[in-house]
Amino acid sequence: MLDPYLVGPQSRVMPDAEIAEFIRGAGYGEFLPDTVVTFPGRNQNVAGTTTTGVDLFAKRIRLADQLGGGLRRAGLFERLAAGQPLRHLRRPAPLAGDPRRGIHVTRWLKNCHTAAEGLARETFGPESARELGRAIGELHSLEAPPELLPREPLPLPNHRMLSTLSVNQYVESSAGLIALWRIVQRDAAIAESVRRLRETEDAAPAVPIHADLRLDQVLVDGGGLLVCDWEEFRRGDAARDVGAVVGEFLFRSVVGIADDEFPPADPGAEAGGPSAPGRAHAEVMSRGVGRLEAARPALTAFAEGYRSLRTASDQGLAVRAVAFAGWHLFDRVLAAAAFRSDLSPVHRAAAGVGRTALVTPEAFVAVLGLESV
Repeated sequence: MLDPYLVGPQSRVMPDAEIAEFIRGAGYGEFLPDTVVTFPGRNQNVAGTTTTGVDLFAKRIRLADQLGGGLRRAGLFERLAAGQPLRHLRRPAPLAGDPRRGIHVTRWLKNCHTAAEGLARETFGPESARELGRAIGELHSLEAPPELLPREPLPLPNHRMLSTLSVNQYVESSAGLIALWRIVQRDAAIAESVRRLRETEDAAPAVPIHADLRLDQVLVDGGGLLVCDWEEFRRGDAARDVGAVVGEFLFRSVVGIADDEFPPADPGAEAGGPSAPGRAHAEVMSRGVGRLEAARPALTAFAEGYRSLRTASDQGLAVRAVAFAGWHLFDRVLAAAAFRSDLSPVHRAAAGVGRTALVTPEAFVAVLGLESV
């Protein structure tokens, strides 16, 4: 199975004409062809060294609904962050941008790697997690007037999509997605838990949040951690960001196990014995528990780092964070299933873990090391 966490440079394709023109117009010259790399993602992401000797990372937003709002939010974060003495919340230095064309340019840290890669390679340990907790705690403690940074609702999770599909959604779904919808829509507790989570989110204190946090948006370099991709920045429930980090660890604990370790059913298997899917699920869950136990010190360190910077009271934060972590697993499985003709054993297991976290979050606060949150 291709590891979804290894998200380094993918190719050496020159940027499109608009990015090249903008870089040139901003005074940075041309990209040197033998230095250019692209990165996966929903936007066009390209980096390289220019003829003026500057290492640049350029992003061009493709989605029309993100073109104005996304860059506006990212710019607002930069203005707020620049005006406050931040010690832990670092981000790549912004250099230039064009909201009309959806282009955003920062300095390229070409010797860094993502926290997602570090987690996959088992180099993102408790001290790194503690520093990430401090960074997110500092973010959630930013001073931002509500009139400058309003509370904006996010579309997901949506309990209605977990019970019904439109004809167009059904027709456009892969076989892997259909298999996932079949599981989800037979389980009313999932939709009810999502509905309840959105209600508690609305009632929670609103603070500045990243709102789209994943470990592949956290860069690790010699100086520490940097958080990037601020297009969803807004005021909202802190549990979204905390739960996203916890969800990344949960997802990695299960999906880090390769599909090809679970071969198809043996035709000569003893009749009446456990089915191949059943054996695979049990094995994935058993090994996932072991991997999660190994990750618990990092999760505990993340929670402690978070609380060392964010001291404001937020009753029920840990429970909401676990529920959002559960949704994070569903979100990850949805993204993976969209490109599959089936639902693999590890993705079925991830969906099962996500359900458990969504439906009974109170039971897993201590298991996940979140008592201090």
